[in-house]
Amino acid sequence: MLNPGFCGTKRLIDVRLNYRNQWVGYDGAPKTYALSINSRLWKGRIGVGGFMFQDNIGPFRNTVSSLTFAYHIKFPDSELSFGVQGNYLKQKFVGTDVTLRNQQDRAINQYITDAAGTFDGSFGLVYYNDRFHLAAGANNIIGSELKHYKKDSLKSGKYTNTAHYNVSAGYNWAENPDFVFENSVMAVYTSGMPILIDYTLRLHIKKQLMAGFAIRFKDAVALQLGYTIMDQFQIVYSYDFVTSPLRHYQSGSHEAKFIWSTNLGTDKKRRGLNRDFIRQKFQYLL
Repeated sequence: MLNPGFCGTKRLIDVRLNYRNQWVGYDGAPKTYALSINSRLWKGRIGVGGFMFQDNIGPFRNTVSSLTFAYHIKFPDSELSFGVQGNYLKQKFVGTDVTLRNQQDRAINQYITDAAGTFDGSFGLVYYNDRFHLAAGANNIIGSELKHYKKDSLKSGKYTNTAHYNVSAGYNWAENPDFVFENSVMAVYTSGMPILIDYTLRLHIKKQLMAGFAIRFKDAVALQLGYTIMDQFQIVYSYDFVTSPLRHYQSGSHEAKFIWSTNLGTDKKRRGLNRDFIRQKFQYLL
């Protein structure tokens, strides 16, 4: 969802369900529901996929539908993926969810649910193998506008998408392939906001159990736990402890993810190793 270059970089078919309940107890806090699927075609050169997600944030109900395409260039022990994405955003504004200081505010009609839609796009690059990745991406690159109350000149207004830029890097380290340490760092920039920086460390035990933590600088610390079933299904849970001043007004954030990812016929004795990379040591779902 952050970088279309990752489309097709996992297994042959990868399906994910995601739910995030942010800042529990904070009125109008974000809730996110997401479904994504991607796959590799044409001898592994092409990644195709799509996703749908809904963000409920205060009076806004944002629903995004996306189609993604990526082209993979094969090197002896790595790949370079170019990804592009087309997005359609539909936004509803629910006036009854707004509390007005001035009940005669002419900018908002609390008795009407207004909807608007627009198209936008994303692109991304990922250079990777089973041990590391380097990536850069951009979302909302068109900067399209959503126009509300278009038939009411008094209340008409616009909501402008702002471009988001992200870079990430990761490295997997293991003396023993049964105990893999996954390190990754990501930075996200958008105008008018501080740069968001995440660092994550996960330990994968025998390609079945995952435990880890993440630090979102000046914002939160997250604990993560995941379990893999039959080398294809994975359940992951994460809990955020908020460290910013917002910690006084909420009780943390919950996130749950369900993954089905398969190579369809991979030798089970190799535990998912797909021989794509000549020095392949390990592979897992995340």
